[in-house]
Amino acid sequence: MNVLRAILKRIDFLSEWSGKSISWLILALIFALTYDTFMRYLFTRPTVWSYDISYMLGGTVMLMGMAYATLHRTHIRVDILYMRLSRKTRLIIDLCFTAMFYFPLFSILLQRSVSRAIWSFNCKEFSEVGFWRPPIYPFRWMIPVALALLILAGVSWFIRDLYSLVKGKSYD
Repeated sequence: MNVLRAILKRIDFLSEWSGKSISWLILALIFALTYDTFMRYLFTRPTVWSYDISYMLGGTVMLMGMAYATLHRTHIRVDILYMRLSRKTRLIIDLCFTAMFYFPLFSILLQRSVSRAIWSFNCKEFSEVGFWRPPIYPFRWMIPVALALLILAGVSWFIRDLYSLVKGKSYD
């Protein structure tokens, strides 16, 4: 049990650390968008890099924040019926849906995103969206990293829910 606690603690630390550290990119995103807005409307000199930077930074923050949101269970849920159920029934529902949908879906996404990231790195893919054409392969690698963190966060909660169902008390 101590080994399991240590593993879950490391997974939780990784989810917490990645979410908090990557959240600082929001400041860079705000700066880039604000700078471009001022340049565009005050000086009629828009930047060529702002659009590419904004979707890469915004996407990275969103992707890497998913594990953090899973750790803290802040994803949106329709609670109209769910909260009226008993704790045991909610745990069974969570465990079933996690096993049937969460793990298979994100495992497939992880597998496909890794192959896409490898392809992108090998051909040194560049963005085709804006005029700046920055390399996009570093951003492509954020997707499998974020999905791996998300799967780990899901494993952590799955184990906790299973423990709560079997033992009848909360894991922590």
